[in-house]
Amino acid sequence: MTRTNSRIAALIALALVAIAFVALGALSWIVEDGNVQGLLTDTGAVGPIIFVVVMWVTQPFGVPGFVYMAPAGMVWPFPLAIALSWIGNMGSSYLGFAFARWVARDWVKARIPPRMHVFDARLAEGGLTPIVGLRLVFGQLPPADWLLGVTRVGTPTFLLGTGIGIIPGAVVAVVAGGGLIRFLLNLPAATAVAAVAALAIGAAGLVLWRRHRRGGRPVGRPHSDQSPA
Repeated sequence: MTRTNSRIAALIALALVAIAFVALGALSWIVEDGNVQGLLTDTGAVGPIIFVVVMWVTQPFGVPGFVYMAPAGMVWPFPLAIALSWIGNMGSSYLGFAFARWVARDWVKARIPPRMHVFDARLAEGGLTPIVGLRLVFGQLPPADWLLGVTRVGTPTFLLGTGIGIIPGAVVAVVAGGGLIRFLLNLPAATAVAAVAALAIGAAGLVLWRRHRRGGRPVGRPHSDQSPA
């Protein structure tokens, strides 16, 4: 229950931030007013470098790559936006991988979500296919980088498998994410806030429903992680 409450609290906090982000005009400042677009396009090579470096230093700490890749599709042409997003994700993934392998292996092992351990046996066998599969399922989530870091996967194999596996996610985030932002910007402010709030509430409800299903086992069948009385 503590973990569930933490997730719900995190979703609520994220919803409040998202609502404030839209209601206070920050989204319009980023896209409509062209402030960030000017920073990223009118400064030559500096803009793309800033974009990539920010992804490198923030994504390993849990900032979703979507918040960068979606606006990138509106700032640059799709091919350039996808390429920069791919470079940004590769750098942040390698930092997470290196952190897990050489800095905090035990700390990381204790924080990898249990659902990711379904890939343990496949990753132990080596090869590109399990890494690509992991990336297709979990994308650029930091725990995916951590899981790869604590396995025996070699660095070249990690880089190649990650490079292949994150391409579909980067394309979808850039193309579809840019379209979502345009859609929200075309809505009245109150409607946009309501839409963001509805999405956040729906996400919180999905977490509660999934937790309820996992906990709703027949009486007399103990959980697998519990010892017999």
